[in-house]
Amino acid sequence: MREAFTKLFWGFLLVFIEIHIVAFDILPDPLGYFLIYLGLEKIGSAYKIKNESRLFATVMCAFSLPTVFIQQTNNEITGLTVNYGWPIYMSALGIGKLILVFYVFKVMIHLARHYGDEAILKRTEMTFKIYIIAILIVTGIEPFLMNSGRDIGTGMGILLIVVSLIMEIVFLVLLHKFRNIEPERLEGQQIDLQT
Repeated sequence: MREAFTKLFWGFLLVFIEIHIVAFDILPDPLGYFLIYLGLEKIGSAYKIKNESRLFATVMCAFSLPTVFIQQTNNEITGLTVNYGWPIYMSALGIGKLILVFYVFKVMIHLARHYGDEAILKRTEMTFKIYIIAILIVTGIEPFLMNSGRDIGTGMGILLIVVSLIMEIVFLVLLHKFRNIEPERLEGQQIDLQT
């Protein structure tokens, strides 16, 4: 369990942090999604969990390849202005990440439930609800900021960035907490995520 959640933690951290030198991302998102896939694969094989999370992590690994070479906040992209394809791609990437996080939360909730730790289960369920609602609100408001006034747009933009930042940190802390769950009580059990 520790190794799997360590990979998930570092994978999501790589996806979260963006550091570009010239035009190359030194912490590439595809590597992060690959680590997430490895962590989910380890959990899936150890506890016989079957769900869509591993497949979705693989899709996100391939889908995020352009972010290695193009800064995600660029306003001008060769042959592609900010008004067309890139914002749509970035929105799709954000929605894809949200879906992957949804699946990861689903795995975490079921692991906590089968482990029998009520405290971590309640914390995970509460974090899941708050995270999904907050990120959906942020994702829903972002497109309307372009048409708002400069002062309102700037203020709302900063607020949305702060909310997103807080939610990502809370999610990473929860992933780190899951590293300490004792796997002996779960090892080899089949966990049905459909219940």
